[in-house]
Amino acid sequence: MKLVYLRTDFPNCRSRILLRNIDSDNNPQLHHYILVLSNIGELWVDIFWPHDEDSEKYTTSLSEQQFWRIFREWRLHGITLGDNNRVAEILAKKELEKKRRFIKKI
Repeated sequence: MKLVYLRTDFPNCRSRILLRNIDSDNNPQLHHYILVLSNIGELWVDIFWPHDEDSEKYTTSLSEQQFWRIFREWRLHGITLGDNNRVAEILAKKELEKKRRFIKKI
């Protein structure tokens, strides 16, 4: 398992830190995250997340020490578990939109 530490700072002041396993890129549309924590207190553990080109624009690399320092700071604000079903719904909606666009072109 090869881990990468990332931080995404969106323009709307939302942020998240991500612990990503880059060894498991079997599906280019999904990224395997061991942990995702947002500054609003949502914690997602061991999930596959749809690739999002927009968020890639706001994502930077972190050192392991920076990641865990931010994690400790945000954890003090409280943590709520994320919903993996929501991730599956997002991916399914993206796939449906691709199919609809393809059908409209035909």
